[in-house]
Amino acid sequence: MTTAMRNWRGRIGLVSPDDAVNDDEYWLYPPDGVNLFVTRYTTAKSQDDIGPDMVDAYGDPGVIARAARTLAITRPSAAVFACTSCSFVRGRGHDLVQAAAIAEVCGCPATTVSTAMVAALRAFGARKIAMAAPYPDSVTAKFAAFLEQHGISVARWKGLGMTTEWQIGNSPPWVWAELARAVDHPEAEAVVISCTGIRMAEVLSEIEADLGKPVIAAPQAMIWHPLQLARIDSTRADRGLLFARHGAAFRDRPEDVRVAPPG
Repeated sequence: MTTAMRNWRGRIGLVSPDDAVNDDEYWLYPPDGVNLFVTRYTTAKSQDDIGPDMVDAYGDPGVIARAARTLAITRPSAAVFACTSCSFVRGRGHDLVQAAAIAEVCGCPATTVSTAMVAALRAFGARKIAMAAPYPDSVTAKFAAFLEQHGISVARWKGLGMTTEWQIGNSPPWVWAELARAVDHPEAEAVVISCTGIRMAEVLSEIEADLGKPVIAAPQAMIWHPLQLARIDSTRADRGLLFARHGAAFRDRPEDVRVAPPG
């Protein structure tokens, strides 16, 4: 693959909070011919520890839309709000408001990481899961509630209590691999690891083999879903079962990849 040809299949726009330090992780997922464009934004809460108020400030649709305007000139094929906690903090439906704000500005289909993770679980037909996250419990509990609001039962959840993206993004993949093993539950049909700040791409397949079930990592779903919305086949065998089994799922399950505002 030559870098000069990355645009020939499509362009994915990412609207990211300014504290992310693992952009290199995102590039481990797209297929050949796909380019990623990342724009960053900040808020008055940027120096606060991760908590409900901090992530809520970053999740304001008006703030997100202003950041997305810097992507519009790149004519993305699809776009995604690249923060998990900021998209689930207000519960079911607010993520779709955020996605709609981006879609209107960029003129393309849009999603959020939380929306993407629900779509990924639906692709597998998973109704009961185990979930873990790097956040404090005050934030992790809101993701459990978000999933429950979508009819996805959470058999067990666990938070690591990390309070900065610097901690999260500089933690090696084995931290998240061990977390997936620790939170797994016999009744869980899949394991979900939240936060786009984690690094799991290169260990996903091994962890799934150990656990015998899908493991959905936030950065993985974050790239997979806009590829689905852009109708780009992302099938590959080395980035977990989501890409291996459902890289082309939109051909058979279009209802799982549509994004529309509530109401």
